[in-house]
Amino acid sequence: MFSSRSYTIRQCLMAFGTILVLPGLFFAAVLLWRYAVAERSRYEEEALGTAQRIMASVDRELVGIQAAAQALATSSTLLEGNFEAFQRQAQMTLQSWSREKPNDYAIVVRDTRGQQVANTRLPWGSPLPRGANLPIDQQVIATKRPVVQDLFTGATAGRSIISVRVPVLKDDTVTHVLSMAVEPRRIADVLQAEGLPGQWVATIIDSADRVVARSRLHETFVGTPAPDEFLKAAQGDGGIWEGHNLEGTEVLGAYARSDLSNWTTFVGVPAEIVQAPLRRSLWTMFGLGMGLLVLSFLLARGFGKRIAAPVEGMVSLTQSLGRGEPITAASTGLVEIDRVGKALTGASAELRSRETALAQSEARLRATQNNAAVGIAEVDRDGRFVSVNEARCRLTGHPREELIGLHFGHASDSSTLEQDLDLFRRQVEGEFDTYTTDSKFRRKNGSGGWARVTSTAVRDAEGEFLYAVRVVEDITERREADRRQKLLIDELNHRVKNTLATVQSLAWQAARPGVPPQVAQQRFQERLLALSRTHNLLNETHWEGASLRAILETELQPYATAPSRIRLHGPELQLSPKSAVVLGMALHELATNAVKHGALALASGQVQVDWKTDQAGNEAHLTIEWREMDGPLLEGEPNYGFGSRLLRQTIVQELAGKLDVRFEREGMRCTIAVPIGSASQQAA
Repeated sequence: MFSSRSYTIRQCLMAFGTILVLPGLFFAAVLLWRYAVAERSRYEEEALGTAQRIMASVDRELVGIQAAAQALATSSTLLEGNFEAFQRQAQMTLQSWSREKPNDYAIVVRDTRGQQVANTRLPWGSPLPRGANLPIDQQVIATKRPVVQDLFTGATAGRSIISVRVPVLKDDTVTHVLSMAVEPRRIADVLQAEGLPGQWVATIIDSADRVVARSRLHETFVGTPAPDEFLKAAQGDGGIWEGHNLEGTEVLGAYARSDLSNWTTFVGVPAEIVQAPLRRSLWTMFGLGMGLLVLSFLLARGFGKRIAAPVEGMVSLTQSLGRGEPITAASTGLVEIDRVGKALTGASAELRSRETALAQSEARLRATQNNAAVGIAEVDRDGRFVSVNEARCRLTGHPREELIGLHFGHASDSSTLEQDLDLFRRQVEGEFDTYTTDSKFRRKNGSGGWARVTSTAVRDAEGEFLYAVRVVEDITERREADRRQKLLIDELNHRVKNTLATVQSLAWQAARPGVPPQVAQQRFQERLLALSRTHNLLNETHWEGASLRAILETELQPYATAPSRIRLHGPELQLSPKSAVVLGMALHELATNAVKHGALALASGQVQVDWKTDQAGNEAHLTIEWREMDGPLLEGEPNYGFGSRLLRQTIVQELAGKLDVRFEREGMRCTIAVPIGSASQQAA
């Protein structure tokens, strides 16, 4: 359906220019998108590498602290219980181990009950408190292994610190716990030493989900709980995360987890940095696209003006053509428009000639319609007559003036009117264009009759219903003839069955030379019975036809001793009486042969019958494939008897079909191909 909205030539040219520009802009957008994806991937890789590198640096720092603590734990003065000498030794060790910031570290020794016995933060002799976070000491004593402790408040320092606690072993027994405390700013120094780019931020979170150190604003956030976005992101040993950092800035970053301390490093890159190149490219593309669009609009405006003026001139020529006036088109300099002008000039003369011929044709059409042998009427969407011919008036005995405006069901019997009304409603709604139905009606004089109505819808270009043409044929005599014919067919069926009975009684006395009378009698009787069975199937449909599947089931059902012994596969197919009789005899011969010599002669034998139909033009063809399996093995070509000759005669001569019989070791295969009439006569 075309849009009802109109467009000027300039608008169309502008749209055309836009269409030309848009693919380029789309291509540029795709490139920008790929560039943005690549930049994002680069930042993700850099952030992940930085997080892993920072975590490795922190682990090295903790390993160094642990090594120093373990070395002090083996001191002889400590093992001998000379804690004053040990404290002097520990202070000297800290001075030499961290010359620039010795106060960032402290060494504390506690006995197994948690009582401090040495503390480098206090002068020797000062009262010493019990240690803080004593459950960690119990873990060290129980495992005899070092432990990297999360952030805690020191008993002496009174502020958040971290420590590495190691066991003091004497004769493989833990006598004390040595703790090397570290200020969190030492870890922050490790982060700053990594030289992160300007606005990048690294954060260390301990296993208790608290901030240990931060590369920026360390003192502000140390000891604060990690945000939920950190905790949700860090589900593995490392990966990418998006969210907001502790300062509330939206970031894209990565995280890495330490196997030594179970701490996690988060590295965040502000999203503004990641998106900045893309924003610049988008603004550039937007400016370029707008420039191209403006240029295309200007060009379209100029060319549109050049084309629109001659096209407007065609309007007056068309109006003159509509009024039937002779026209002459002037040259415009545009080849296509000049051709239209010449065509309009020629059409003007031809139109006047055709108007004369059309008037004559309409007169002939009216005469033809009024003299037609069948009733013809036009009805509107409400079913009321708009026009009727003489035959339609004669059908019910109503004059034309009386019918115009009446509903088409005014004379219909209620038994058939409901179906006609339903079909007409669906036709108006557009379900179909044509339908045919038989309608019982009553004439004006009171007599009744039957009519076959064919209603065809006439629609406009948009498919909307305009009116319907109803062709009404009086079939009263035809239906009466059909009734009489049915009675004759029933009588004929009775007579044919009597004839078959007579032939059967005579066949008992028939015999061929070389065949024992009993064998000849049995064979002839079986064939007559097969013919009778097919005849009975035809009687059930009043000789209108018989189902191919029903014929096969009738002939093969006695041998279906197992579910898979007889297999039938094919569509439902209604055969004509002649085809049903001939194919019934042919299938009987095949079944008889299978029972005597083929697959049905053994309990394990099987018969499979497949059929299909093919359409070649207006002619339909039926192909039947008979296949025997698991029967007696065939060692040579068998002799062809009367049954084979009968089979070939019925298929080839009576049905003009084709027959292909092949005797294979697995069993006989027979292909029958016969024409079965038009497509409308096929499967039910």
